[in-house]
Amino acid sequence: MFIAATGMVCPVGLTAPAACAALRAKVAGFTDLPFSDARGEPITGASVPEVGNLPRRASHLVEMLARALAEVLHSQPIASWQQVPLLIGLAETGRPGAPPELPGMVIAEVQKKLNVRFHPQHSRVFASGHTAGFEALRVARDLFNSGSVPACIVAAVDSLLIARTLRWLDEQFRLKTPANRDGVIPGEAAAAVLLQKTASQGTTTEISGLGFADEKAHIASGEPLLGLGLTAATRTALGEARLGLHEIDLRISDVTGELYGFKELPLVTARLMRVVRQQEQPLWHWAEAIGDTGAAAGVAQLVAADAALRKGYAPGNRVLGFTSAAGGARAAAVLHRWPRTSIPAKV
Repeated sequence: MFIAATGMVCPVGLTAPAACAALRAKVAGFTDLPFSDARGEPITGASVPEVGNLPRRASHLVEMLARALAEVLHSQPIASWQQVPLLIGLAETGRPGAPPELPGMVIAEVQKKLNVRFHPQHSRVFASGHTAGFEALRVARDLFNSGSVPACIVAAVDSLLIARTLRWLDEQFRLKTPANRDGVIPGEAAAAVLLQKTASQGTTTEISGLGFADEKAHIASGEPLLGLGLTAATRTALGEARLGLHEIDLRISDVTGELYGFKELPLVTARLMRVVRQQEQPLWHWAEAIGDTGAAAGVAQLVAADAALRKGYAPGNRVLGFTSAAGGARAAAVLHRWPRTSIPAKV
């Protein structure tokens, strides 16, 4: 399946091109939030002020998502959006502070804001956090393979800038503060991609492999991390794309600033790199610009990869994305520049 259009709203850009340009230029959107940690120190985060004042509620998340979707709708006209499913990634069910009403109302609310109807049967939400966007990709692929739809929109929205969420992170010693350097900087974003089964004029990016697994030694388990879950997901994605890890030119991860995530990626490399690669294999991550964006992180990777491949500043033709949910779910996706090059990757 192929990416036909993208949209994004985040602290460093209110459109996909603006956000990706900021990421490329290493612009960061961090500032002191109107919240304090347990020690009374201001919490640093990244917010989208254009969608209203803090604290964030369901209405603000709907507004961010509607703006990202509007960018997709305006850039790629389709005769009948009612034939196109809307697949939305959201925060994990039960995450402290996540608006509990959002999963049940988000599709209806964005349709009302956009004055558009999406596919009534196949549109759905995925309340599973960081891996939600890639899980939506899997459903989109199944719909394409069944011949049910001509296109799909995969989108996601999330915000950690909610008092209960910040307090929970602080209580779990996962919030980056002056007293805790091994933590996340909270952020927020909405991202969307329009997918088609076949390439059309102007298509640059093909999604050629997906993989999913579970990690028993997740961040809250207390068990020693061996990286088995993300390794299994990555192995499956690479297998579907018929590639080895050494043939990947760029990695994009949802690492959030915690040491846990930066330990997991080298474990994947150690287990799967079977050929010595002479060229650098860069690692990009949105968190350095907009913090931890929860469920939006995976779809934001797709937006960044598509922009880099389309504009020619990606360090090659093959991209590998990683997502890791706090509860243990792991997912990976392989993206190719389209049309595929016949020149083998340098190793």
